[in-house]
Amino acid sequence: MPARTAALKPRTARPSPKKDVLVEVAEGLFDRYGFHGTGIDRLVQDSGVARMTLYKHFPTKNALVRAVLERRDERFWAYINDGVAAREQDGPAWLTVFDVLGNWLEAEGSQGSLLLRALAEFSGHDVTVAGDAAFRCRASGAWFEGRLEAAGIDRPAERGWDLALLFEGAMAMTPVVGGQAAAGQARHAAAALAASW
Repeated sequence: MPARTAALKPRTARPSPKKDVLVEVAEGLFDRYGFHGTGIDRLVQDSGVARMTLYKHFPTKNALVRAVLERRDERFWAYINDGVAAREQDGPAWLTVFDVLGNWLEAEGSQGSLLLRALAEFSGHDVTVAGDAAFRCRASGAWFEGRLEAAGIDRPAERGWDLALLFEGAMAMTPVVGGQAAAGQARHAAAALAASW
C-alpha cells in the first residue's frame, strides 16, 4: 500500500499590523531625532508594541532601521513617479522632478534625506545599514539616466549623474534653506546645465 502524504501548501506570510506600526512609528522618530538618538524604550513607548514583539519582527535595531529605509524609499519614489507623471505637460521629467521633490520635502522631508542621514550616522559603524542607504541613494542617478535616455539626450549616464547630484544636494540643503527653496534652486541649476547640452 503506497504511503499517503499530505499535500504541502506553501504558507504565505500574513501581514503584521504590529510590524507595520513599528516601522511607521520608527520612521517618524528616526526622522525627528535621528537613528542613534532614538532608543528602543522610545520605540516601544510610542508604538504601543511590546518589546518582545519588536524583537520578534526585528532581531536588532539595525534590522528595523533597514525596514524603515526600505519603506521610506518606496514611498519616496512612488510619490516622485506619480508627481512627475501628473506633470508630463509641464516639461521634461528630468526637470519637473525638482518641483515634485520640493513638494515632497515640504510635506514629508523637512529634515532632508533620511537615506543621506542614515549613511552619515552608520558609516564606519554598520556596513550593512550604510551600504543599504548608499545603494538606495544611487537610484537617483539611474532614474535621471533613464529619463534622459528616453528623451534622446546624449551621454545620459554622465548627465544623469550631474542631475542626481543636484537632486541629492537639494535634499541635503533642505534643513538649511527649506525644501521648496532647495529644490527650486536645484531646478534652476538643472535648467542652466541642460542649456549647455
